[in-house]
Amino acid sequence: MNRLIFAVAAAALSAGVLAGESVYADDGSFGGRVVVEWLDDPFVPTMRLVEPFEFRQSKGKAWKVPEGYVIKGRGMPPLFRDLIGQPFNGGFRKSAIVYDHATQAMKDPWEEAQRMFMEASMVEGVSQSEAKAMYMLLRAQGSRWETPDSRCYGSCHGKTEPLLWRPVVDEEVVADLLGWVRRNDPSLVTIEQRAETAVLDRGPHVFAIERCLIFSGSTLVGRSC
Repeated sequence: MNRLIFAVAAAALSAGVLAGESVYADDGSFGGRVVVEWLDDPFVPTMRLVEPFEFRQSKGKAWKVPEGYVIKGRGMPPLFRDLIGQPFNGGFRKSAIVYDHATQAMKDPWEEAQRMFMEASMVEGVSQSEAKAMYMLLRAQGSRWETPDSRCYGSCHGKTEPLLWRPVVDEEVVADLLGWVRRNDPSLVTIEQRAETAVLDRGPHVFAIERCLIFSGSTLVGRSC
């Protein structure tokens, strides 16, 4: 197996105001190096983290990725790959690894994980407008889960299986919203509200799916009944 070191320098941006919401990206920081080894998998490019790694947000919260964590890139939704690109080929590799682990560990609320990714990507050097665009995609189609202390584990779901899902979205609406974010630099609250307008189904465990609708990849489509 060949060891690969992703040597991407984290670039700090000046503290900015996101339409009334302050994100001090220059106070956030990565800890450790992203050192990985490729694993032999004929179907999915897979890597194992050789050294522990973390991102510490501006407010002090640390998102730790332990040594030995296997990175499969499942954290990013299909539309992210289609409209932004592969997470480990761009200028936000470190951020993608930390977010990928958060989606698998499911110890923190998914909303916090998505905002963490946006902040981390800015620390890594992504522009504020592009970080917001990526945040919009995660908000619309990114993984959502219930944390272990959720009441849903003890009532409607039980405690034996992880509760993880992705919303089904209107892909054309999401593509339009991507351009809207890049042109207008909206606030995070506005992005979150508009992203919800692209969601067709927020999660089968919460909302019933009509009998004449089926899943096709990441999209909910109609059929004759």
